[in-house]
Amino acid sequence: MHATYAPIPHTDFAAPSPLLAPDRDARNTTTAFFVALLGFLCFMPYPSLTVGNRSAVQLGNILSLVMCAPLLAVSWRKKSYHLFLLLLAPLCISVVKVALTGDGDLGLSLKSIPVRALTWLTLLATQYYAPLYALEMLSGIAVATVVHVAVGLWQMYSFTNGDFPMPELYVNVSFLSVQDMVKTIANYIQRPFGIFPEPSAMSSSLAPWIVFWIAELCGLVKLKRDPALWQRILFILAAIGGLMLIIISRSGHTFVTLIAIVIVAAMWLLQCRATLRNYLVILTVCCVALPVILYFGAEAMTERLGGKSEVGNSSWEERSSSLRVGYLMLVNGGVATLLFGIGPALCVPVIFGALRLDAVWSVLLNYIYETGLVGFVAVLWVAGSLARVWKSLQFSMVFAAIFGVWFIGVLLTTSYEQLLPIWMALGWLSVWPEICRTPTPRHSPASSRRMWSER
Repeated sequence: MHATYAPIPHTDFAAPSPLLAPDRDARNTTTAFFVALLGFLCFMPYPSLTVGNRSAVQLGNILSLVMCAPLLAVSWRKKSYHLFLLLLAPLCISVVKVALTGDGDLGLSLKSIPVRALTWLTLLATQYYAPLYALEMLSGIAVATVVHVAVGLWQMYSFTNGDFPMPELYVNVSFLSVQDMVKTIANYIQRPFGIFPEPSAMSSSLAPWIVFWIAELCGLVKLKRDPALWQRILFILAAIGGLMLIIISRSGHTFVTLIAIVIVAAMWLLQCRATLRNYLVILTVCCVALPVILYFGAEAMTERLGGKSEVGNSSWEERSSSLRVGYLMLVNGGVATLLFGIGPALCVPVIFGALRLDAVWSVLLNYIYETGLVGFVAVLWVAGSLARVWKSLQFSMVFAAIFGVWFIGVLLTTSYEQLLPIWMALGWLSVWPEICRTPTPRHSPASSRRMWSER
């Protein structure tokens, strides 16, 4: 008598397509190297080539531009590449508004468009290469993270002597000048941030990837190509070191990152097997890790929300003031301003004149203030695209946690839109189903029905 088998429901992640998970022969070794280099250089905002008074071209910008060349010859149909054009279009419309109304510096707005486009090419490059070369990209990012951790520890040691190591490295006019604040940072602030312009920029850049590495190491997500042993060790070092650097930096983003990690840990606890090793891990997490996480999270939030620090851009009070002034400029500027925004790059002069601050301290809200309701619609469109990805993942909590960390970073933590890691993270999230597969639960209903029918 032959056994009968119940059909197994088809899912997008149960058996990856060869196109989305190519074998070794389908990948090019040279391309793999440059993708790893792209991941590394996009996380190295210094040094850079100065272009104008407030703009600079990073090595990651140049490599992104070169590596996006194949996109001119491939079909964009049914791909998420349109997000690049979707974000760029409101800026172009806003420039036309500035030209027609004469309200603002048209030359400054025009100069900002190529800078934005060059920055967002990292989004395109990630969407194009990550599905085939995810491991190489992650490896490059992990190496860069380990470098930042090493530099951050060096900074902590140097702070005890009132020194700041390698100040000549921090040359990028797109960011707040580190060289002008070396003595203040070394003697009073004493918060390490690796090779980034400041702690908030560092935490916003590293946090989504740290949460992803931890989730992958816990088995909550699986790449469509299994990492080699050396890559797993590298990811562990990057995740632990990056989290430690974020914690000791006392950035306000620390609390958000720790909450996401707690969510990932809770998911692992619910799904792990009942073994002695796992019980010991659970005991360690509950009795040691969780209290430490809550303590450092509370410390970071208290320092950031308790008042102004020695550095103005680190104060959340100043951040909220800049956001409020930007909002008032938008809603009180007339119908044209409300619809099409203040204009690209035009928020900075107004904010500086009103509050003596260098920017609206939010990447996302600054974009909306500059582009108005048209830009807001574009943001909603991007959000809808990510929501569809989330739905295809059966509303994965890991995806939600990583998105939440990234979203808070661009909404409240950093104002540096020239940070390439935040656009790389957006590109990664937008093509997640082509990179990762959701692991099948050990005791899923489908597997239970199949085991029962085989008896």
